[in-house]
Amino acid sequence: MRDSRLFNCRTDDAAPDWSLFDAIETGGCTTETDPSTGDSWTNGGIDDDEAQFWTVYARLREGGCEAITDCASRAEVDAVADELSRLSGLSVV
Repeated sequence: MRDSRLFNCRTDDAAPDWSLFDAIETGGCTTETDPSTGDSWTNGGIDDDEAQFWTVYARLREGGCEAITDCASRAEVDAVADELSRLSGLSVV
């Protein structure tokens, strides 16, 4: 399945192999840029009142997580997480 709304952090907007994961979670994020180099990076674990965007993550069975898709609002990330839960059979935690 390819869907840029559900999988915009994935190569070719393609669904992952859900068997590698044991849960879905969401989190607020910000982007920072180093003014001297122009390099930018994403910070996760940001409170909703400070987040610039939100990400749906899938928790890897072996530890860690993988970003699945980014969303513009808390309401959107919650709706997308619920939809991915239905598609994958994984719980949202």
